[in-house]
Amino acid sequence: MDKGIYTAVASIKADKLRQINSVHEVSNVSTTGFKKAFQMSVKTFRTDSGAALSSRYFKTAESIGRVDLTPGSRIVTNNPLDIFIEDKGVMGVFNDKDQLVFTRRGDLRLSPEGVLLNGEGVRIASDTGGDLQLDPALIHRISREGIIYATNPEEEVAEEVEVGRILLRNAEDTFLEKMEDGLFKPEGFAEPTDFQGSEDPVFVTSQALEGSSAKTYDVLTQMIELERSYEIKINIIKELSDLNQTSNTLMQLS
Repeated sequence: MDKGIYTAVASIKADKLRQINSVHEVSNVSTTGFKKAFQMSVKTFRTDSGAALSSRYFKTAESIGRVDLTPGSRIVTNNPLDIFIEDKGVMGVFNDKDQLVFTRRGDLRLSPEGVLLNGEGVRIASDTGGDLQLDPALIHRISREGIIYATNPEEEVAEEVEVGRILLRNAEDTFLEKMEDGLFKPEGFAEPTDFQGSEDPVFVTSQALEGSSAKTYDVLTQMIELERSYEIKINIIKELSDLNQTSNTLMQLS
């Protein structure tokens, strides 16, 4: 009886995590490059009951972290620094701790110091290591391979010069998990790290951005289903509790 109650309570906890995740998705339906997290991680706990001859093992939900890299809608911006990362590619950036992490957000811009950032303010990683330092006085263009070219507007016959390459990784065969800051790292590692990824090259579309993969109608439908699921499980717990009390009463009478 207690196993049924514990299972129902653990399921309610899982639904609570899904609900928190749904609220997070609703708040990011208009965030550039936002990706949904879709797979729940679980932990197994051992429970001992007094003088019981056997132990029991239960699974309970801990977090929803694995990233769904299904591409979102493509939005044309005509901004030469904006990029849409195709297929399941990701772009390397540096977080607040100067750790290499990954993102799909490609609304790029130059800081006053010439550091290439995205809309979150994180520094874009170079394919050769470190961040990308560009000259704000030059005109920049990003190729399909993520190569940054620059031209000098003061030259009569301006020639394009390669000034950097964006770090791109193909995560087709790699599971990524979302961290608290919304950036990605390879699954199974305690700290952010680089990964090799698939050998297939990653391409980008310039002058375009990726829309959020979260859709309002999908999230609202999911929240309604979670509410109904919660009511059903609460009723199950009540029924099991009543049944347990009835069983105890019958045992006392016998």
